[in-house]
Amino acid sequence: MKKFLSLLLCVAMLMGCAGAVAEGWNDGTTTGTAAGLFGDITVEVTVENGAITAINLVKTNETENIWNTAWPTVADAIIAAQSTDVDVVSGATFASNGIMNAVKVALGEIEGETKEEAVLPESADVVIIGGGGAGLTAAVTAAQAGSSVVLVEKMGALGGNTKIAGQGFNAADPARQEKMEMDSALVETLKAYLELDPADFGDFGPVLETVKGQINDYLASGATYLFDTPELHMLHCYMGGTRTGLNGETISPDLALIDVFAHGANDSLTWLESIGGAWNDTTSTILGAMWPRSHGLANGNVIDTLQAAAEKEGVQIFVNTAATELVVDDNGAVTGVVVETENGEKKTITANKGVVLASGGFAANAPLVVEYNNYWPGLSDTMASTNAHGITGDGILMAREIGAELTGMGYAQLMPSSAPSDGSLFTGIWGSAEGQLFVNKEGKRYVNEYAERDVLAKAALEQTDGLFFIICDNDVVGTVDPARVKQLEEGGYVYTADTLEELAEKMGVPADVLVETVNTYNQYTLDKHDPEFGKELFGTTIDEAPFSATPRSPSLHHTMGGVKIDTDTHVINTNGEVIKGLYAAGEVCGGIHAGNRLGGNAMTDFLVFGRIAGQNAADCK
Repeated sequence: MKKFLSLLLCVAMLMGCAGAVAEGWNDGTTTGTAAGLFGDITVEVTVENGAITAINLVKTNETENIWNTAWPTVADAIIAAQSTDVDVVSGATFASNGIMNAVKVALGEIEGETKEEAVLPESADVVIIGGGGAGLTAAVTAAQAGSSVVLVEKMGALGGNTKIAGQGFNAADPARQEKMEMDSALVETLKAYLELDPADFGDFGPVLETVKGQINDYLASGATYLFDTPELHMLHCYMGGTRTGLNGETISPDLALIDVFAHGANDSLTWLESIGGAWNDTTSTILGAMWPRSHGLANGNVIDTLQAAAEKEGVQIFVNTAATELVVDDNGAVTGVVVETENGEKKTITANKGVVLASGGFAANAPLVVEYNNYWPGLSDTMASTNAHGITGDGILMAREIGAELTGMGYAQLMPSSAPSDGSLFTGIWGSAEGQLFVNKEGKRYVNEYAERDVLAKAALEQTDGLFFIICDNDVVGTVDPARVKQLEEGGYVYTADTLEELAEKMGVPADVLVETVNTYNQYTLDKHDPEFGKELFGTTIDEAPFSATPRSPSLHHTMGGVKIDTDTHVINTNGEVIKGLYAAGEVCGGIHAGNRLGGNAMTDFLVFGRIAGQNAADCK
């Protein structure tokens, strides 16, 4: 990954760098270190005749696909502009700022952070493995309950997948949804649910019966607000997560876990607000969410909120510290964790009360996904991933070593809308799921864009080259910073045009077919009825320039399988017994999402079960 960037500057450019000389840049080569998304970024900067002539990367732990976009772009821009304040790269904000700040440190523009060597404690009441959303949630909760808490994270910074995710949270939320209007297409969907047979829903049959009663009451009331309930959320989890594997066996979400999940969602939303988080006033539909119950954060990244709360509560946090083994006593109880620091030092941290396993899934470990795969025909062990590169299943494998039961390991979710070049998520332009239009390389629509993610991914893989485009118009493009649009275009992530014909040419699809496809879709939008693919909810028509097309292709995104837990988040062993002292939360767990996770359910998952795990570990005797 180490890459040397140099730019030969002409005499005229050097003459134009008088400002840089005035800034006090001294000739020579110096190093600077600053924080990135996944740890420190260290660079070496060379100054000649008062001008920056080269930037050399010394160290980074950033995700490779994001880093490979940010590093050359930002480093070249600094050299070309002779300034350390340049534009960030879309989808790589943390890496971009880390590069700029590291160069600033090297040039003496800002002071580097002085860090004292942290000393790992011998013990703590609760030990948390993993510094993503679930781990931090458990850590804050355990500390709020009065326990001393140590959190270890193998990467160089906190956040895991949560730091680079879309920050969406699903919950039935009367306070917000009762202020929103119910779409007529969604009313028809509710009426269709009244025709479903509870006998076809297994353990969730009674849930369907409850939902039917709620729908009937809602329709009889004449209300027009956005209908939603925790039971409807449960029903969607069942409908979206029940899948049949390649071996012919069907898997469904665990009813007891989904009950806790859906009914604990709104309380977790409020809890996050209590520690500094804030949510937008309305809900929308994240891709694959099945209902407009997705909340967006109004104040940045949830990891920043959780980290600040953890530090306030006195949680001891150690990054670059990998858990390698769970310590088990003669009675089979987990009593601690063996960790290894960046310099190779190994140490055992004793957990006086309990250990919380929150190390994430394994979607960044394609060979392990393929080893267990029971869903995707011909899945490649080199498929790109949207994940942070440390999400490799370490915690699952550690738990397996001490006899933990694993469940649902054969089911991995592909994110249908990833960048074909590198698997990145946020290098494109699109709005809420109801307003998205997907077309293939032939310019034709081929799927219900409001469907679940695995449905969308399977449909995409069946298209030519596994490629499709998300089409938008000014209703979406006009909300994006023009500088960002330009950046995405220059990176080959997006095409824009003033006419659909011009857009088709840039996409390489037949213009007449694309125009016909868009016109047909617009009529479906106006009619709020999709006779081709059965889309349930629509946005606005696509008819106002400028138009955009974002090429997308599936990549590994989420693993549904992991350790088996009960509703108290105890890890269960292969004999069906609780492993004393061991709790788990987040993507490291199986059973909740079964064969497919709904978009927006991941944050709900880690907040609901992270809080339970933290509280129960703190209460463990």
